[in-house]
Amino acid sequence: MRGAIVIPAYNEYARMNSQIEKYLELSKQYDMILVDDGSGDDTYRIGESLGWHVVRLSKNMGKGYAVRAGILRALALTPEPSFIGFSDADLSVSPEQWEKLISKLDEYDIVIGSRSMPDSIVKRSIPRKLISKIFNHLVHEVLQLSVHDTQCGLKFFRPQAARALFSEPLTANRYAFDIEILLRARIMGLSFKETGVNWVARDGSKVGISAPFEMLISLFKIINVYNGIKPLEYIKKTLL
Repeated sequence: MRGAIVIPAYNEYARMNSQIEKYLELSKQYDMILVDDGSGDDTYRIGESLGWHVVRLSKNMGKGYAVRAGILRALALTPEPSFIGFSDADLSVSPEQWEKLISKLDEYDIVIGSRSMPDSIVKRSIPRKLISKIFNHLVHEVLQLSVHDTQCGLKFFRPQAARALFSEPLTANRYAFDIEILLRARIMGLSFKETGVNWVARDGSKVGISAPFEMLISLFKIINVYNGIKPLEYIKKTLL
């Protein structure tokens, strides 16, 4: 059986087109799902030209919303994928590294890429490194999530775990959705493994200077929703 990979994308035509050869290779290995998050360009045409499953959102809803839409589409595939993952459209973590994460799904419900492990090699600006470090420290202190890097855009799930985590709508539909998913995983007792990756910042990122502030606001919303919550029994039932 093949796995399914979700690519959330917003105005990514140029960057995706520059990686078209890599995407052609991925099409041979995985069921690829492109979620066009209300783009103003021809992003969706990249997916159509490659023969991917394409989900088009009528307006920009945010990365978290797009990822959830893609994962629900993956869960509807027949036969069901052997695993489901998502990656940033710019392939900041090269596909050659994916298998070392996917193989760990034999032991864990969720495997997440990390730019903060001892073996990680990261190429990005010092300000972005600093912001990321501060934010992840804050997440760890406030939510007690034992994860060094919640925001790396590469994560893989067993299908049952994906169904449990994404069946219900998210509170954080933009950049902080990763935190909410990992918090749900902890509440439900799902196992996850953080694995170091090599990550390269690409030109043309859609993450603007306001993103850290948006993430802080989302973090406080997540705290408000999940603070003291009992195990999410309504989601756990989907694992049975």
